[in-house]
Amino acid sequence: MTLPPATHRCDVAIAGGGPVGLTLALGLARRGIDVVLADAAAPPGEGPTDSRAYFIAYGCWRIFRALGLEEQLLPHAEPVLQVEAEGRLGGISFIAEECAEPSLGYMIEGSALAAALHAAASLDANIRLLSRARIDAVTFSPLEARLVAGEHVIAARLVVGCDGARSQVREAAKLRFEGHDYDAAALSTTLALAKPHNGVARQIFLPRGPMAVLPLTGNRANLIWTERAKIAGALAGLDDGEFERELAKTAGDFVPGARVAGPRHVFPLRLRVAERFDGHRVALAGDAAHVIHPLAGQGLNLGLKDVAALVDVIAEAGRVGLDIGAASALAAYTTWRRADVAATAAAMEGFARAFTAPLPVRLAAGAAMAAAGNVPGARKLFAREAGGELGDVPTLMAATRP
Repeated sequence: MTLPPATHRCDVAIAGGGPVGLTLALGLARRGIDVVLADAAAPPGEGPTDSRAYFIAYGCWRIFRALGLEEQLLPHAEPVLQVEAEGRLGGISFIAEECAEPSLGYMIEGSALAAALHAAASLDANIRLLSRARIDAVTFSPLEARLVAGEHVIAARLVVGCDGARSQVREAAKLRFEGHDYDAAALSTTLALAKPHNGVARQIFLPRGPMAVLPLTGNRANLIWTERAKIAGALAGLDDGEFERELAKTAGDFVPGARVAGPRHVFPLRLRVAERFDGHRVALAGDAAHVIHPLAGQGLNLGLKDVAALVDVIAEAGRVGLDIGAASALAAYTTWRRADVAATAAAMEGFARAFTAPLPVRLAAGAAMAAAGNVPGARKLFAREAGGELGDVPTLMAATRP
């Protein structure tokens, strides 16, 4: 006999258990909101290891501090004390002191972040985690939204799509996802460095795209190497020695003596932004709402800012007695977040195009960046932008001290 699907009822259903989905679940749960999170992946430690690394800007790091996770995360996090970006005619550099913070943010590996978030969510009485629960269907009605994930049916007043760039929630809600693909891909891997990184995140602009070396614990670094898609794929297929020789040939003195210390992954580069981040009984966050060029490491930070804003919007709607899934209650979320996302996406698009343009344009862009680097006010602005502090700051990102 086939048993009927198990139905879970909650205030908010979240599709996707990556960093954005888990952080949203914790933020809502701490406000007393009942959450069910469905994730297609296995729990951390029971499936493939997440070998990615993330830059968490200091403004977004405050979210983890507010959720009581900083103590668990710090042993796995490397403070970013300085950022250097270099073009053909010079560059710009700014340090943590220019934003009155002990660091500009932290680099942390995905496996450590996932483990801490999942462990905290597993212990929270307001969160029900459903792992290996791939979404089969999403439906919306006047009074509720429903997710069907294998043997589970989740009925909620609101469903939030944190299910990535190919979001089934976004597709079901018929929210357009507009933009374009770049003729480029980013190769990501971990390097063991021959010289101390001293907490400095460095980026150079090469003719075919930027290369970033971002500090990790243990004098390692996360390499993000942007190339034409076919070249990136070929680089990923080389053995370690061949790859190290190609890196040395391309980067010169940028990462002297570096050795491969992790798997290589290639991901295509896209620019996509949803027409809206909310609708009737639906909201989008993270890559489900926007995908941008990774050259400034702002992708996850934008998603975490989505989380902080959405927690405030949902909690306020509940506080004043509104239906938290109604479009009228959620409209403030799109208003709050889409302008910031659009501005960041436009800035990344401008940098990406300027520094891969013909030589005269690259020279002009490098000269402009060098000039800005000589202006203290501009450096401070860049530092605050890199820290995720500009704009209307949600409650979870309010300035606090350890």
